[in-house]
Amino acid sequence: MEAIKVLPNKKEQTKSDELVQKERDKKILKVVEDIFQSYLRKKGHRSTPERLKVLREIYSSPEHLDADEIFMNLKLKKANVSRATVYNTLDILVECNLVSQNSFGHKHLHYERSYGYKKHHHIICENCGRVVEFTSPKIDQELSGICMKHGFKLKRNVLQLFGECIDDSCEGKND
Repeated sequence: MEAIKVLPNKKEQTKSDELVQKERDKKILKVVEDIFQSYLRKKGHRSTPERLKVLREIYSSPEHLDADEIFMNLKLKKANVSRATVYNTLDILVECNLVSQNSFGHKHLHYERSYGYKKHHHIICENCGRVVEFTSPKIDQELSGICMKHGFKLKRNVLQLFGECIDDSCEGKND
């Protein structure tokens, strides 16, 4: 039986892990910027400093951010980016597969970097909202097989499992 691997959270990384990750993130960001600018040209969109700031904001964070968090983070950094630019840029980034979007059971979407990072799925606690990321090659193979069986080639997917924390310390747990 295949083991499902839970991805480590940010708090579990050592200092050397963080340095290695930062260097890797810089290299990925350069590649992603090039892909994004090429995609914008191909689709007839302008490549603007504001769009690149949105991209960099997402790729500088390991978190799942919603559009308003991205907008507010950029405002705190004194970036002159409108809310409309954030939303429009997010649509383009999802379209070109550089960013993935997830609902996590909320009425708004959360965005996360996807290019160059391990493909993963999410488990969400319906009580406290905690999100756990995990990988499972067996699940990925099964999903690809299902697509092939029905005449499709799997390009991307979003798998979200909703449950309840077993731990009694869950903040939203009802007794």
